[in-house]
Amino acid sequence: MNGNRQTITVEASEVGIHPWRTNLNLQHHGLRQMQYGVRCGGGLAPSPHTVAFRYLAENFHLFDGSADGVFLLGQTLNQVKALPSELETKWMKQNPESPFIRYLSVLNSEVLMVNNAQAQKAVLQTKCYSFVKPGYWRRIVGEIAGIGILFTEGQEHRHQRKLLIPPFSFGNIKRLLPFFEQKARETSAIISKSLDEGKNIIDVSGLLSKTTLDIVGLAALGYELNTLSTSSPLAMSYEKIFECATPAQLLISFIHQYVPIRPFLPFKANRNYVNANAEVRRILREHIRQRKAEYRRGEIHGEKASRDLLTLMIEESQDAWSEDEMLGYLLNFMSAGHETTAGTMVWALYAMTLHPEVQERLRAEIKEKITSPNPSQSDLDSLEYFKNFTNEVLRFYPPAPRFPREAAEDLKIEGVVIPKGTAIVVAPAAPQFNPSIWGPTADKFDPDRWDNLPEAAKDPYAFQAFSTGPRICIGKSFALLEFKAVMTELIRQFKFENTGPVEPQRSGPSLRPLNGMRLKITRVSE
Repeated sequence: MNGNRQTITVEASEVGIHPWRTNLNLQHHGLRQMQYGVRCGGGLAPSPHTVAFRYLAENFHLFDGSADGVFLLGQTLNQVKALPSELETKWMKQNPESPFIRYLSVLNSEVLMVNNAQAQKAVLQTKCYSFVKPGYWRRIVGEIAGIGILFTEGQEHRHQRKLLIPPFSFGNIKRLLPFFEQKARETSAIISKSLDEGKNIIDVSGLLSKTTLDIVGLAALGYELNTLSTSSPLAMSYEKIFECATPAQLLISFIHQYVPIRPFLPFKANRNYVNANAEVRRILREHIRQRKAEYRRGEIHGEKASRDLLTLMIEESQDAWSEDEMLGYLLNFMSAGHETTAGTMVWALYAMTLHPEVQERLRAEIKEKITSPNPSQSDLDSLEYFKNFTNEVLRFYPPAPRFPREAAEDLKIEGVVIPKGTAIVVAPAAPQFNPSIWGPTADKFDPDRWDNLPEAAKDPYAFQAFSTGPRICIGKSFALLEFKAVMTELIRQFKFENTGPVEPQRSGPSLRPLNGMRLKITRVSE
């Protein structure tokens, strides 16, 4: 770069034109001039694609993550092979100040990754409703997590969120703490039983997935799923949905993002998935009908101290929501409250095994400040180091590696023109590992950083674990309290040790270990 000018070299094959090398000489903060040329053999010749290149130059002049892409597939193969957030973090470090990083996807379709905190704020807050969730994401995620508030847009989203805020208020969430603690104790009992049997290597990924599913059943539905013990039809079907380890299922999920083929494929993996999905919806509909009937008969009125979220939603809406709306909200919440929270707990335990000194400090703080077997909300809130640890886990292991958007209109953000239909990707790792925001130790796991954050890291858009703005995760308070209750119980009862490297799944909407996570567990008293 010279002064405020930047030269970007783009392979013509990567923009879907011809496999010739093209040089664009662009001004860094706004296009003033463009020099272009297409090399044919040994000289320069006029290009019939001048307009196409000028369009790319004008709109995407601050960024380029496509240098190692594949013709017609762009970065797709690299993304399949890369670890979660690996490419996004690499591109961010090459362009830490750029508002967006441009790369190519299937059929050389262009994607903009939101890169810095200012662009995050524009996409997630000030121009939030100028972006929508794309159709392929609605297909692949919506069939698991439902439609509900997750996929509504614009004024309808504002309306639904306003209606859902009372049931999900922190006052109502605090009343669910006994459910969280009950399932935390049951999880401890299962670990203790395994240790008594001489089995000290335990897959905490599978165990905590059952824990959080049981919690969601009680807290959201008022329904005992018994996943930690015997299980129930709803639990068995819901767990089956997440069994995506077979190559056939992964291939179906990938193709289904672009072409909705799932309902028409006769493969066993696909039939199991479709049938399990249908069974979950059938059981939830029955549950909604039963609870609505109880409400109409006046059987669920009165004290709300131990009410589940389904009951609260029916009471707050005065039975105005349709069965389909209620189903969508429940599926949204089951997905977020189960899968992503379990994953965060698993990575928290893993971080503790990599940093034994952190584990010991957490245990010492819990021992000092919590004496009751049933900690109160104020007890949990008093754990300052634990709070730092929680934030650092969420920063270092983003629960959702990326979530897509699509421009619903032409707009301009941070000097970048974004045409309607442009694909956008929000990658929490981009701001959360940015050394310009977090300092030179951004790549280091360090809970103590939260006691003395750099000024840039105090920006709410530098930390995207739950998103921000109007579409912030409505279950944030639920997830954090659930995490506190379960993790404090496990830390004060057991020590956790690493048994070897753990590799995350390389695709999927949430960060999960590829083959589970087996840790060595011993009692604290031993």
